[in-house]
Parts: sequence; C-alpha cells; structure tokens
Amino acid sequence: MSSASGQNRVVDVDAGPTTLLWLRTTVREILQLAESEDVDTRTLRELGAGSLQVVAVQFRILQETSVNVEMDELVGASHIADLAMLIDVRRPATR
Repeated sequence: MSSASGQNRVVDVDAGPTTLLWLRTTVREILQLAESEDVDTRTLRELGAGSLQVVAVQFRILQETSVNVEMDELVGASHIADLAMLIDVRRPATR
C-alpha cells in the first residue's frame, strides 16, 4: 500500500474479492466510467476524479462499510486495490 508521502509500504493482507469488486463498481459509478475501464491499479487522481467525486467515494465507503478513509489516503498514491485492502484491514469485526 502506498503512504501519503508516496513511499510504498507493504501490507500482508490482500483485499477480499467482495470488497474489491464493490469498490471497483462504486468508483466506476461515481466517476461515470465504463465497466471495461481498468481501475484496480490506478489512483482516483489518475482516473480523473474531482474533489466532489472523491468526497462521494469517501462518503460511500463510510456509509456502506463503517470505515473512515482519510481524504489524503484517497487522493494520495493509493491504487483502488490498495484502498480496498485498507477498507478490509479497518473494517470492524462482525460477531
């Protein structure tokens, strides 16, 4: 996973396929991208997200996963797959 400073940091957890699929779909929907658009290895910035779209992604993540992802994490160097991994790591445990 990339940190806000742009330095890479390794996390030994892969994003769950459900989380990655959900985030991929959410990002495509909010940014109005084609389903064929590869988003996993790109950042929100590389995908052309504007500030309101980034806020919409942040809100949807919080609303649907109860995970708070900071703005600098969303607009930093993290790819969509990295963000999915971050969501999985931070997701509250369900009983």
